[in-house]
Amino acid sequence: MISTSVTQRDNGLLDRIRSTARNFTSKVEVGYLDGAMHRPSITSRAARPIALKDLAAIHELGLGVPKRPFIEPSLKANRKKYLAYAGRQITPIIRRRQSLNNTWQTIGVMAVADIQKYMVTAQFTALAASTIARKGSSKPLIDTGQMRQAITYRVK
Repeated sequence: MISTSVTQRDNGLLDRIRSTARNFTSKVEVGYLDGAMHRPSITSRAARPIALKDLAAIHELGLGVPKRPFIEPSLKANRKKYLAYAGRQITPIIRRRQSLNNTWQTIGVMAVADIQKYMVTAQFTALAASTIARKGSSKPLIDTGQMRQAITYRVK
């Protein structure tokens, strides 16, 4: 006669997978998330400071200036990179070798860097000759560097 037995051991893996899946509903917001103000440069035509998020919207949407989108195109161009990174982190998160929050934070840092790079490498509509003469540069979106430096992220 042969006898067998089966022992089931629960190490909490299924509960960790469920918990991780529920927590993956977080999101990363990237852009101008506070009320930081753009301080006009000496050569600027601006009479007063403007909120950086408003200045970014002017360029992103082309409100009174040629459209020079830099946030949305950068995020779209790098979407697969962010998804691939998140996908590679699933097993380490489940095995508790990586935290979910750290994964979101890393994606936020990556997105900020990608937008900042896009601002200086993308081919935008050329500046008007009068703008180039006033600011001394033909580079769109870059004058004082405030708008580029103020891009940030938060995990919600």
